[in-house]
Amino acid sequence: MTKKLFVTDLDGTLVTRNNEIELADLHAIRSWQQQGNLWVVATGRKWDSVVELLQRYDLAADALILENGALVLAANGEIIWQKNIQSETAEQIATFDLSFVEEVCLVTSFNQAAPQQLLNLDSFKETQAISAITLRYATADLAEEYINQVEALITDAVFRNMNYIDIAPNGCSKGAAVKFLMERLMLTKNEVSVIGDSFNDISLFEVSRYPFTLEHAEKAMHEQGALVVKNVHEAINKVRLEWDF
Repeated sequence: MTKKLFVTDLDGTLVTRNNEIELADLHAIRSWQQQGNLWVVATGRKWDSVVELLQRYDLAADALILENGALVLAANGEIIWQKNIQSETAEQIATFDLSFVEEVCLVTSFNQAAPQQLLNLDSFKETQAISAITLRYATADLAEEYINQVEALITDAVFRNMNYIDIAPNGCSKGAAVKFLMERLMLTKNEVSVIGDSFNDISLFEVSRYPFTLEHAEKAMHEQGALVVKNVHEAINKVRLEWDF
């Protein structure tokens, strides 16, 4: 039987607001992998945050899609895909109306020899390679109000993730990273299922025949052609029935 791939977002999907994973979801993922299938994380988070979480729950992903697709790591930690944000993007963000932004965070590019840094606009230097920028707003409504202005200002990829505006390298998205993995693993859309709860997950839905979103997701997410479920283990159970195992 051909291996199947299940891709999960983290925050708001697999991970609760308390940075915890429900026991039933843990059991479902472990059982999925024990049957010889693949499980991949796709998140806006950076490497160290994801590794700490997975180690705490004794989970081992078959690949990590990080920073909304700017970085993809194989199960052994090897970098198999990496892109950086254009150097002028940080300068352009500095000219943006930041009066309603609670925090601007720039993430330095992943390097296995040194930890990534979180910078603000004042500490950023033009010589530093940046792989992600986040603008944190007080509410999702404020982030939604300003996202079009950010998109008009820069040419890199822009996503809204709840009350955050995430900026990734041009051409990067979670969906593009999954498509890269599908080609590498020789999988088709019919062999891939995905689940996510926010707008930076919509690109995932485009590369899978079996996309899921959550009941608690924003209403607009329920209009993206994904099946609505309560949690990750319900989604895994449904694809098992679909794939008859």
